[in-house]
Amino acid sequence: MDYNKPLLLIGIATCAISLSACVPTVIGGGAAVGVAATKEKGVTGAWTDTKLSTAIKLALYKKDPELHRVINVNVQNGEVMLTGAVPNEQMHIDAVKIAWEQEGVKRVIDNIGRAGGASIGTYTKDTWITTQLKSTLMFDSEIKSRNYSIKTVSGQVYLMGIAQDETELEKVINYARNTDGVTKVISYVRMKDEVD
Repeated sequence: MDYNKPLLLIGIATCAISLSACVPTVIGGGAAVGVAATKEKGVTGAWTDTKLSTAIKLALYKKDPELHRVINVNVQNGEVMLTGAVPNEQMHIDAVKIAWEQEGVKRVIDNIGRAGGASIGTYTKDTWITTQLKSTLMFDSEIKSRNYSIKTVSGQVYLMGIAQDETELEKVINYARNTDGVTKVISYVRMKDEVD
């Protein structure tokens, strides 16, 4: 048995707690390690999720303290759920992009809302574009659609996530380009072999 591992975890948790004074509410405290032992995934799995959550929160804070303040981050088994409301679309795109950029992220569930902003007509059209594209990807058996996040802003489609290979990514981009109402496609997608 490796007796150094629990000591290492306690040491890291202590450092994390002391860092929380510098960056407000980035870390939920040492309780995460204690609770981790009771979860099915065990201490190691819970610690990985806690580390990933902390990395995302720190990255949000570095990008913009306001972004960190308005976005909530929950991580389970490498799947990240983002919630909250942002005042503009750029902050929304930045938050999702930051989440996907972290090592170990398997999926990003984007539940970020908008605090004021675009007209109802523009919002409805963008939502319809996103819905059409998500449906198209979901029904294509050659595409792992859950590995992608899609955000549409004024007809511009932002793709984020992890592609299995260049062929899959090219197919996703072509679907996006050929969706009614799309004016531009911007891809932040990474290749699976880059992530592995």
